[in-house]
Amino acid sequence: MDHFSFFCPTYITFGSGVRKDITQALKENAWKRVGLVIDHNLRIQESIFELIDSVKDVSDNVVTGWCAVSEPTYDHLEAMRKQYMDQDMHAIIGIGGGSAIDMAKAMAVLVHNLEPAIQYRGFNKMTEPVLPVIAVPTTAGTGSEVTPNASFIDSTEKKKLGINGEAVRPLYAFLDPQFTLSCPKAATISAGVDSMVHAVEAFAAKKTNQLARFFATEGFRRVFYALPKLITDLGNIELRQEVMYGAFLSGVALMHSGTGPAAALSYPLSVHFKVPHGLGGGVFLPSVVEHNVRHGYTEYASLLDLGISDGVKAAESFLQEINATWKKLGIPGNLGMLGVKTTDADLIVKETMELKGALDQNPVPFYEKEIADTINRLTAETHD
Repeated sequence: MDHFSFFCPTYITFGSGVRKDITQALKENAWKRVGLVIDHNLRIQESIFELIDSVKDVSDNVVTGWCAVSEPTYDHLEAMRKQYMDQDMHAIIGIGGGSAIDMAKAMAVLVHNLEPAIQYRGFNKMTEPVLPVIAVPTTAGTGSEVTPNASFIDSTEKKKLGINGEAVRPLYAFLDPQFTLSCPKAATISAGVDSMVHAVEAFAAKKTNQLARFFATEGFRRVFYALPKLITDLGNIELRQEVMYGAFLSGVALMHSGTGPAAALSYPLSVHFKVPHGLGGGVFLPSVVEHNVRHGYTEYASLLDLGISDGVKAAESFLQEINATWKKLGIPGNLGMLGVKTTDADLIVKETMELKGALDQNPVPFYEKEIADTINRLTAETHD
């Protein structure tokens, strides 16, 4: 058995109705002055206002900000931070998808770190204390509730770069599947596909280990089988719970392994073409898997129990399963459907290569030539 280490400092509570336990965490830590960052799409949910009221009941001061963008920029952080300044905050609660939780992480940094937000871009750039973060995801897939990363777009340089470090990893995460019931179909698909990208790339990464593969396999299978059913029955709480649990497991796998080319390729799509991160990674995943299988990597078959003993045939069958499921989910097979042209290839290659650390984790080489070939093929092909 290979050596591995395991680290998950986030205190995780999972299950329908666990949002009611948030106030207990506040009381146990004597956090009486609380900032909320909430996805603005949740304004119509009565349960959100019930949660806000419950937090107010145990707090001396509650400041509420609404995250109104799906791909926040550093400029958005500057605008939002003002309402949390000089409030003597004790903790920040992020409620929503990955963007809202990432903005909550940023607010936790910017309350005491007073330089422009973009100065904290990178790893562990904070010099002053960072407030503890409580994450309450309302989508299933981004993994932000357990990661030490928060991603934002630099509007000037047109790049997506994060405020990262253990200080921004949530101290608590409350995963309540009931909160995902209002998540619309498109966001449900994007987040779920994002989690499967996490699982597949964490499974195959060079620095993976047996524990990461265990979480990746379990997480991938749960989402892979449940998500196509869920999109035809969005009010099914059992399927919502299955997808949320699987996505969480995939996030843990990612924490203990690495990402890869599909995730890296999604970043320029988010910045320049406004493609949701999960969807962007999903568009590229089949091409990355196909490239890897063609160049001798056949271990993907372990992610699904396909009953095929021949490694190459099993890996090829895995790719077929991915393609079939992607078609059910409506994931575009042609980048032109997302506004990408063949002439954009140089830009995407350049910006993806800036994430070389992720590319280095791929089990076989995937660099400039492979990226360009992938872009050219996906912009030239026509799919039903």
